[in-house]
Amino acid sequence: MSEVFDVALDRDPLVGPDPTWEALPEATRREWISDIRNFPPPPMFLELLDRDLHYESFDTRKLSEKLVHDPVLAGRLIARANSAAFGLRQPITSLSRAMVQLGFNLVRSTVLRFQVEVSVAELKGLLRSQFLAIQRSTDQGAVLAYNWANALGLKDAASIATLCLLGRLGAFLLARRYPDRMYDYFAAGHEPQRLDFEATSFGATTRSLTYKVAQHWRLPVRLQRGLFHLWTPLFAEYGDAADCVACASFCLGFDPPHHRDDIQKWVELDVHARLRENLEACRALKSLPDVVDSRSYQREMAVVAE
Repeated sequence: MSEVFDVALDRDPLVGPDPTWEALPEATRREWISDIRNFPPPPMFLELLDRDLHYESFDTRKLSEKLVHDPVLAGRLIARANSAAFGLRQPITSLSRAMVQLGFNLVRSTVLRFQVEVSVAELKGLLRSQFLAIQRSTDQGAVLAYNWANALGLKDAASIATLCLLGRLGAFLLARRYPDRMYDYFAAGHEPQRLDFEATSFGATTRSLTYKVAQHWRLPVRLQRGLFHLWTPLFAEYGDAADCVACASFCLGFDPPHHRDDIQKWVELDVHARLRENLEACRALKSLPDVVDSRSYQREMAVVAE
């Protein structure tokens, strides 16, 4: 296997509390590389991402024919389609009908998240409760990102949501190695505090490790770059609306907004000053309250929170 860990994170002008990959002691880097190599790529992730999970070509019949052979994933989709959030009078038992009920975003996020879960299962020693906490935060961030990007008319809202789904791949590695310290990580009040806690307690951050996992999985370069820059709008001037929406949604994943007061409290935090400025500069912040009040957001958030 060719070496894929040769891109130095400190060559990027990110401003923030993130120790660079090259700054780590060589022995520490070798240990993390060993962990990353034992984190296998999801079996169908790239195939599904490239062929079946595009909005323009989304075909529930064809996709159900492919996924029906995986009873666990099929069951996951059907269970979500029967969520109390939909208020169905009759339960859904058909996979294709379940996909119609869920809609593109929930089908896409459920399928991709399941693929990641298959890979995470190979990380022996990861506590189930911590896996679920990380998973739920990324699911919730992806729901917000997709709905917000659509409201803004941004191109390829699904790709923006994917950044949120994959943004904590490195956190799985941290949780596996330092399970006792992760409770303080989950208790952190905001993303800058989590990054600072990681840098102080672990000597490495989710950002660095996630980027390395993305390289190891040979994800598309555009997706690697998106994950690398996911945190950048928190600390540096950044004018791209898609990246700012992804960053803000990702940060809100652990504590997603359910009404306008939540948003106001979040934007008023001093640690979000740069991100707030970036969102205002690309005219994204003004639409967030209406997104949170929308029926589609509320319903999808209720489904993934179950």
